[in-house]
Amino acid sequence: MGEVIRTNGLKDRGGFERLLAERFPVIAAEIDDVERGLLHLEMAVLARATCRAIDIGDLHQVQAHIDFVDELLSDAGPDLENAIYVSYLENIFLGSKDARYTSARALLSNGLHTALSKLEEHWKKIAEWNMRQDR
Repeated sequence: MGEVIRTNGLKDRGGFERLLAERFPVIAAEIDDVERGLLHLEMAVLARATCRAIDIGDLHQVQAHIDFVDELLSDAGPDLENAIYVSYLENIFLGSKDARYTSARALLSNGLHTALSKLEEHWKKIAEWNMRQDR
């Protein structure tokens, strides 16, 4: 049986934009006219900011971003949940072996760690399927 997709989450794109502007106004200001209104592109702006913080070793800022995303995920509607998986977690952590990213990964909440593990398993299955197709 397939996974149940939540449809009762209260946070959506508008809620994400509002909360981002309240909590991280500098990051919200980085969203340009092309990205504005497109949830995955807006989430990618936050992911890039998290990557910058990881790259310079600002773990306090990384933790603040992760806490924010965890808060969003706790009550995300399906679109926001998907953007967190695809445009945040995948953009930052998927396939990264860099020690700085490994350290940052240790800051993930249980919920975000579980989400990332599901993503990694999903991509592993895709890679295995592709390998079988190449034979």
